[in-house]
Amino acid sequence: MADVTLPPSPRLFLVDGYALIYRAFFALMQRPLTTSRGENSSIAWGVANFLKRLLNTHKPELLAWVHDSGATFRDELYPDYKATRERLTDDLQADFDQGLERVMQLLAAYDIPVLTAEGFEADDVIGTMARKGVAAGYNVVIVSGDKDFQQLVRPGVWLLNPGRGGPASVEENWVGVENANDRLGVPPERVIDYLALVGDSSDNVPGVKGIGEKGAIELINQFGALEEIIAHVHEITKKRPREALLQYEAEARLSKQLVTIHEDVPVELDPTKLQVNAPNAEALRALYLELEFSSLLKDVGGTGATAGPSSAPAAAAPAPPASRAPSLADRPAPLPVVRGESGVPVLADAVYRTVDSLDALTALLARVREVPYIAIDTETITDADAPYAIDAMRAQLVGLSVAVRAGEAYYLPFRHRREDGGGNLALLSGDAGIAGQRINAGAPEPVNLPSFDSAACAPLRAMLEDASVKKIAQNAKYDVLVLRGAGVRLAGLEFDTMLASYVLDPGRRSHGLDLLALEFLGHTMTAYEQLCGKGKTQLGFDVVPVDAARDYSCEDVDVTMRMRGVLEPLLASHEMLSLLLTMEVPLVSVLADMEYDGIAINLAWFDSLKTRFRAERERVEQAIYAEAGHEFNINSNPQLRTVLFEELGLPVKKKTATGPSTDASVLQELAEEGHTLPTLLMEYREIFKLEGTYIDALPRLVHPRDHRLHTSYNQTVAATGRLSSSDPNLQNIPSRRELGREIRRGFVPREGWRLLSADYSQIELRLLAHLSADPAFVTAFRAGGDIHKQTAAIIFGVSLVDVTSEMRARAKTINFATIYGQGAHALSRQLRISHAEAKAFIDTYFERFAGVKGFLDDCVTVAKQKGYVETLFKRRRYIPELKERNFNIRAFGERVAANAPIQGSAADLIKIAMIRVHEALASEGLAARMLLQVHDELVFELPPEEEGALAALVKREMEGAATLNVPLLVEMGIGTDWVSAKS
Repeated sequence: MADVTLPPSPRLFLVDGYALIYRAFFALMQRPLTTSRGENSSIAWGVANFLKRLLNTHKPELLAWVHDSGATFRDELYPDYKATRERLTDDLQADFDQGLERVMQLLAAYDIPVLTAEGFEADDVIGTMARKGVAAGYNVVIVSGDKDFQQLVRPGVWLLNPGRGGPASVEENWVGVENANDRLGVPPERVIDYLALVGDSSDNVPGVKGIGEKGAIELINQFGALEEIIAHVHEITKKRPREALLQYEAEARLSKQLVTIHEDVPVELDPTKLQVNAPNAEALRALYLELEFSSLLKDVGGTGATAGPSSAPAAAAPAPPASRAPSLADRPAPLPVVRGESGVPVLADAVYRTVDSLDALTALLARVREVPYIAIDTETITDADAPYAIDAMRAQLVGLSVAVRAGEAYYLPFRHRREDGGGNLALLSGDAGIAGQRINAGAPEPVNLPSFDSAACAPLRAMLEDASVKKIAQNAKYDVLVLRGAGVRLAGLEFDTMLASYVLDPGRRSHGLDLLALEFLGHTMTAYEQLCGKGKTQLGFDVVPVDAARDYSCEDVDVTMRMRGVLEPLLASHEMLSLLLTMEVPLVSVLADMEYDGIAINLAWFDSLKTRFRAERERVEQAIYAEAGHEFNINSNPQLRTVLFEELGLPVKKKTATGPSTDASVLQELAEEGHTLPTLLMEYREIFKLEGTYIDALPRLVHPRDHRLHTSYNQTVAATGRLSSSDPNLQNIPSRRELGREIRRGFVPREGWRLLSADYSQIELRLLAHLSADPAFVTAFRAGGDIHKQTAAIIFGVSLVDVTSEMRARAKTINFATIYGQGAHALSRQLRISHAEAKAFIDTYFERFAGVKGFLDDCVTVAKQKGYVETLFKRRRYIPELKERNFNIRAFGERVAANAPIQGSAADLIKIAMIRVHEALASEGLAARMLLQVHDELVFELPPEEEGALAALVKREMEGAATLNVPLLVEMGIGTDWVSAKS
């Protein structure tokens, strides 16, 4: 491919708006982005990121967004034009229309004009503007991936396919006169002839049946334009294209009219209206806040540093709907900021000081004793090769910031070093942010405090370990772990702003301090990337000059202090403060201890599993090839589609933008219909996933300090209140299938010790019995024994001795289907029965357990009235989906309303149990330690002599975590690995 000379200034960028909008919408149609209110934000997200990349990367001088205007002359010329495009359902159309409205708001905030021309498509407007732009002396860039625009490429006109960002990024692609022939095989002036011959299925342009891409190129190279090809049709030697042209000449001529872009549309080029201006920061902030685009909010100005206090008025926030979580009634005015010598913006009413001497440290400790609580934050570096990585278990403490009140904070440097920039490419290139600028300007030699294990810092360590000195933090667990690695056991934690935000609104997309500050304080914080740069050239915090580190880090604790003053009253006024203070905050130290202790794995066992899993995968591969009749790339979706839906003729269940879907739900449905290959494919995918996620990955994650795995527990991810784990995720290892059990068998205690597993028995069903107070359900649990067998006896109207294994299996499925709000369709698939039979089962179930039906219905009714439901322990789950126009989203909201009280109560119960067990282990002086939490299970490591004491302690504390009207039962086992402990 020929190199393309990119257009020099001045440049006019013309964006094919609908093409980008459709791409953003359909790319995420199966799993759309939604706000906590349930609004589909996929289109707005795609367009916002596109505009950010375009403006930052190319910095256009002139820019216009071009849209279609409705019916055009092409529709009159050919009524079937674009008629094959699949119509959206009413619900999807409503989502699309709302997304389009958001794009208009986005363009207005960016001050980007939208061009249309009645009776013409966007292509024609772009063609006309391109012609006029070149005539006016501009280099024109058409931003679109549509091949039709190839016809407009000429000197002065370029085509830019913008690609896409994100994890699955695609690089942008430029087309100029140098490479204009590469994509279609014909020059720009012959593109309309090419399209006239091959047609365009996306626009229902007929073309000539029987002439493909290769044939069209041959004809154009031999004869030229379509008219010349038709004139010399009898000279075409190949029979098929010759007869096709004779038969479809009229269609070819019509197609050429349809694909020809008009360049004489009544639209004016006014450079003064197309100039790129600075966006309206307040409008962008308001829009991004409403759409919950936290990552984009960081790039929006509006409260940046100025020479003096800012007095810009704040726009009023839209009134929240009833289903929204608590928030401030009005958006606060931006906090005034100034920029000091460090180059970092600082709140105008704040005083930040550096503590780099023992006298200053003594003064700070005296100041701490004068205030009711302090806010703390740690600054760290993880790895010299990846200074921006976040891993509390590998982090090295660089500095500590302490706020004693709003506007008064201190920075304590411990590990700063001077960087002269001589060998640092980031500094030499100027890509290292504010810190890089300060270093290049000649920052002074840093002065550090001695380490925590020194006598000089003993008073500081004592203060941090003193439970009577109350502390608050944002994401306190990270600070607890970092300080523990530095030799400090932090005590006295009483508030965490991140957890406060989560309790207040668990559906919020982000609980980061920067977003909270922007929403609740009107303040834009300095981003880490602004201070240290981005990506591979990002500086580590240890080379940030101390004054810049002070102003950056002190802002964190200052804002944390101010955020408590906002969030605590909100929580109290909505009766949620107790949940934070008695459950979520105490859990921080429990999880920190579990993460710090980690769990051992048997490396030799995992090494043996590699061979066994590889052999099993190869066995399944051969079975797949035998079923398909030939070998193919199993991991290639296009090849898989061909095998499943073309060669084997299996029914297509759903479609994506690129063809029939082959996702897990489709394979599951096909397997349930009795097709062998989908079953094998699911088995192959499971093995492949287990290999990559666990067999290969876990041994690499063993920590060099203690040779154990250290997962991270996340308190603020699941809206249900459930904990999740990551790096590695130990909660998704399959436990019922043999392959998953083989992986679990590799989790072992330290040498000579044992593992104890304690698992709540059928906790969600017991909570359903308690919450619904259904007499039959409660009686069944109180009677003990097999709840699924007892349920089967009740719904099938037989005695316990007459319950068959099939009856029990069906009762078990219905029990859990009830909890998760599954309807007859899902149940019929699971039980492989007709829809009518499944509906009859559900009806019978709710007749026998009328109290359960009443409880679930009441949950939905209350959610519609209040906008939320509550767990047994008063955790709220806001359900904005119930207000949506889209039926599917509303139905999802109803399922959430029915399930959240049950699943959320189970989540709360295990958290209470963990806190109780953790406290009891300490008070009774046992050496045993709690290592893992997996859903309703806790895993402990213990010396053999503590087996009896630990089993009694765990049973007492877990079963006593709540008083229900049915028994809480815990099942326990002890063994030499995780599997044997569960046996």
